[in-house]
Amino acid sequence: MAAADTSFQFTKTALASIAPTSKRVWYRDTKTQGLALCVTPAGSKTFYVIRRVAGMGRKGNTEFLRLGAFPEDLTVEQARAAARQKLQVLNAGESVRAATTAKKDEFTVGDLWKLWTAERSVGPNPDKPIKRSWKKDQRLYECHLKDRASRRVSEVTSTLVGKIFRDVTVNSGPVEANHLKRLARAIWNHAIKHHGMNIRNPWTTIKDNQESPREQWIKPDQMPALFKAIDSINNEDAADIFRLCLFTGARSGNVKAMRWDQVDLKANVWTIGSAHHKNKRVHSIPLPPPAVAILKRRVGVSAEWVFPSNSSAGHVTNIYASWKEALKAFAAETGASEVPDIRIHDLRHTTASWLVGQGVSLPMVGKLLGHTTTVTTARYAHLATDPVREALEKITAAMGSTTKEQ
Repeated sequence: MAAADTSFQFTKTALASIAPTSKRVWYRDTKTQGLALCVTPAGSKTFYVIRRVAGMGRKGNTEFLRLGAFPEDLTVEQARAAARQKLQVLNAGESVRAATTAKKDEFTVGDLWKLWTAERSVGPNPDKPIKRSWKKDQRLYECHLKDRASRRVSEVTSTLVGKIFRDVTVNSGPVEANHLKRLARAIWNHAIKHHGMNIRNPWTTIKDNQESPREQWIKPDQMPALFKAIDSINNEDAADIFRLCLFTGARSGNVKAMRWDQVDLKANVWTIGSAHHKNKRVHSIPLPPPAVAILKRRVGVSAEWVFPSNSSAGHVTNIYASWKEALKAFAAETGASEVPDIRIHDLRHTTASWLVGQGVSLPMVGKLLGHTTTVTTARYAHLATDPVREALEKITAAMGSTTKEQ
């Protein structure tokens, strides 16, 4: 629990002056037994009753009861009164959890969502969210869970979440349901781990829907239009990043964070250290002539980064707007009525698909992409059959004159 210097007599001024740190900190009130304040890195301050309960394991078990947020829900005196009331119930022989059957004292689905967004998704600065995908979290919650925001967590059973999951599967698709399940499971786990919610996570009982792999790649007849579209965008840094994704098969995150000390222009090799690679392994990528030409053109722009910027990271980080610009130009070049649903990551799929189509073995493709298992590369296996199919069609056509199977 808390160190000695975090125990003091609570006052409004003292609690208001507490600044968040990089870790969750608990403070004890020396005036009221069991009353504590939890301050998170995001800056939220919440009153709790904390009590060691005997008979739950060799050393007992610490139970937490959330009272409310400071100062939005409770003042110091109100928190003390609430803590004393709960402790009286404990002294009468009831557990803290039995005392939380009243709706006003128990977490609701909406409470869990607020904790998640404040501490794991958005954080104190909405302009720099903790999760890049927080808008997706928000959409999933508003579409599928918000109408249950007032429901007590104890009422969200495995049966109920199973029904929610099935309904979303039918109405919004299996992938949407899987995404909702993973988000909800994480939200519940966060409350259980960090806020003393002593229940079993009902979302862990749900089995994911089977998903068909999303396969999207640029076909040979589309490639000239794509390069022309990339050439047309205003951001030359982004254009070079897109080109390097195609020429190397690397993840865009690695390309954006490419450093000059990773690049050997004599051996034409790019080496990504284990600390910067998704699979935590050193990964070397051969640089073909078009990639080398791009890098040589950028020599001297920065001593450290291939794509420097004024961002906090020091290198280019956000190229989404440029990709949207490229896709609009690509749609115009191909005469498409709508902007295609192609992700930046699909450039990597395109490189892999082209390699397989040229007869490169799946293990070799997996090595280039940095896959640790053949299972990941196996998504391209069907493409390896195309050259074989063409050859079979040619020889069977030649055989046609000698067989009655026409």
